[in-house]
Amino acid sequence: MPVAIVMAGGRSLRMRRSLDMRHKALVHVLGVSMLERNILMLLSHGIREIVVAISATEKALLAFARGRAARLARAGGAILRVYVEKRQLGTIGAARAVPTHGKDLLIVNVDNLTSLDLTALLAHHRTTRAAMTIATHTEPFAIPFGQVAIRKGRVVAYREKPVLPVLLSSGAYVLSPAARRTIPRGRPVGAPQLVHILLGQQQRISAFSHSSQWIDVNDSASIERAESLMMATFPGFELWRQPPHREVVVLGILKNGRVALERPRRRRPRGDGKLPVEQVSSRLETPIHTAVRLRERIGLPVTDPRLVASFDELDFRTRQRTRRHLFACELRAGKSGRHTSSRDDVHWLRVNQLSKSHDNSRTIAYLKRYVTSPNSHSLGH
Repeated sequence: MPVAIVMAGGRSLRMRRSLDMRHKALVHVLGVSMLERNILMLLSHGIREIVVAISATEKALLAFARGRAARLARAGGAILRVYVEKRQLGTIGAARAVPTHGKDLLIVNVDNLTSLDLTALLAHHRTTRAAMTIATHTEPFAIPFGQVAIRKGRVVAYREKPVLPVLLSSGAYVLSPAARRTIPRGRPVGAPQLVHILLGQQQRISAFSHSSQWIDVNDSASIERAESLMMATFPGFELWRQPPHREVVVLGILKNGRVALERPRRRRPRGDGKLPVEQVSSRLETPIHTAVRLRERIGLPVTDPRLVASFDELDFRTRQRTRRHLFACELRAGKSGRHTSSRDDVHWLRVNQLSKSHDNSRTIAYLKRYVTSPNSHSLGH
């Protein structure tokens, strides 16, 4: 397998500085940092050697990479190293300095959120025997002016503010060892500069065209778009290529902007409780069947459970991966029009007050996003 490098310097540094205070140190999309998402994606595609290139000025990001990111890589059976850019090396300059032992180098950018098939990208690179392979996709661009078509001095068509397809680089590349050696040392180098160098040397540059979801997360508005995109297409972003070790279902029972938390029955409750959880009992049981079984165990009159999202979570200690399925439903109103929710072992808490003490942080992020989303049927928001 090739070595992979996550570029977290260059343009990403300027991008993070432009964000508001809520996203100053790490850009989070539904409870997980963009760096963590890139590492999870690489692990899912079987990458076992990962390098994160970070500017020396990014103290918080360096601490995250050396701490949580390194533990995450170890749990996934990989080795993660941090390459500190003492001076800015651009979007691809660090690729020269990373040792790969003669292997190809896969490059991804930390601020790109995508469901790109990296395995297919690598296979395409090997098949074409290119010096460099660039992942490409078509992006619609709205032109803010009127477009005219002219033939022999006469206007034959006029389109007001058309949306035109533009072929773009997806910010993911594969470099051969020979291509890496052409990168100038010790100064900022961007992907366009490297392309020009290779073309000038008559080297082969291959294009890997794809139609996977892709978004450049470079400001607060794009974070909102990214979260909406993931809510709509979570299987491509959140599920590993390999089957999980176990599966669980989490049920969010909603009532007027509040959610039901289950308290333990056999001992004195501590705190508010947790979101109801049930393990999928066997490979023959589907998550929806488990959600119905969980609903019946809780015993409250609720609507049919609706799948909000599924995601894989890697346990640092056991190295086991759990697939969590979040379902949501509404508490039904009784004949009087009031909700029947009187249960000693159920506590109701406002959704915006949920925290990691009530369940996994990604579960909480998805549930909060669901409650505030336009396509949610939840009451009182």
